[in-house]
Amino acid sequence: MKETLERLWNEYLLDECAEIDTDEERSLTERTAELHKKAIALLNREQQEAVEKYVDALCDIEALFVKKAFIIALS
Repeated sequence: MKETLERLWNEYLLDECAEIDTDEERSLTERTAELHKKAIALLNREQQEAVEKYVDALCDIEALFVKKAFIIALS
């Protein structure tokens, strides 16, 4: 069952959940982009790379938690 749910998540739902289709999602996406630009402008190249890696790690762990919640909820 877990393998089936993981496959469903990886092959279908991940893309579906990433679609931006509400005003709230568009607004948050725009706000995030603006804040990112402002933060990057304040940093030197080394700091920018460190922040980018940090943000990537946060996104990775959040995605993992969402997938885990999906699998647990349907198990």
